[in-house]
Amino acid sequence: MVTKEMSKHMPTVHQCQEMIAVRDYVTARDDCRFDGLAEGNLRLDVAHSNLEQRWHDILFNDDMIVMQVKEKLYRHGGTPVAWQELYLRRGGNDTIFLMDDSKTLDYYGARSGMEIFIKDLDPHSISKHGGLEDVSQVEKYVMPDEEYDKMRNTVRAQKRAAQEEEAARKRAEAAAADEGTEENAGTNESTTGPMVLTVEEAAAAFPLGSRCECDPGARRGEVCHVGHIINAKGIWIGVRLDEPQGQNDGTKDGKAYFECQPKYGCFVRPENVRVGDFPERDPFASDDDF
Repeated sequence: MVTKEMSKHMPTVHQCQEMIAVRDYVTARDDCRFDGLAEGNLRLDVAHSNLEQRWHDILFNDDMIVMQVKEKLYRHGGTPVAWQELYLRRGGNDTIFLMDDSKTLDYYGARSGMEIFIKDLDPHSISKHGGLEDVSQVEKYVMPDEEYDKMRNTVRAQKRAAQEEEAARKRAEAAAADEGTEENAGTNESTTGPMVLTVEEAAAAFPLGSRCECDPGARRGEVCHVGHIINAKGIWIGVRLDEPQGQNDGTKDGKAYFECQPKYGCFVRPENVRVGDFPERDPFASDDDF
């Protein structure tokens, strides 16, 4: 990292040897770059009073009269011949006015490397105040949204079509899901009795005090409640578990349905409970004993 103190002792751009070498390389042939020109030809730079752009090394002939020069420059700067004043910048402060349209460039001492300056006298010139260069002055065409929406093969049309396809796909999936739900509901009503058990039927199928095994996890315990519970639909089976694998102590939403230690109680849907010979597991027994 270069500090402020270090920068004081560093060479400037003009003192840097690398930059000097680059400059020398670029300008090495400047003194002889016009040596290959045919006799009478000139390479002149051109500048315009209303334009920031410049034209470099435009080809002229030293026997061209000023009127011919104006006619040629009209094609570059756009200023009509009648509104042009030409000045020849010969270096430093040496600038002369090309006043006589019948005189040649050689008469005014034009040499390759000099510059012709065009002064635009037209008060209504299109190039004035950036008319030919400032693109912010150009009125842009803005298509109304209504017309753009009517066009095909546009980005907006493609996005709209993609959105419509996605919406149609989601509607089809939702309709298929609804049909599947209705079919499943019909199947459950006709084949799966535990889903529509009454309290009496559930009490008969899951006697209080009977051993059971419930999912998930094949947890074993004892049936302690059969019936409805607060804030839940349908029939629920309350189980006092043999191990602390539950979520409560037999209480749900402030109401006690049976008693057990914390984490030893759970409420399970009937379809997830199996009543039978499910003795309490011995934690010290091997896997072969089960």
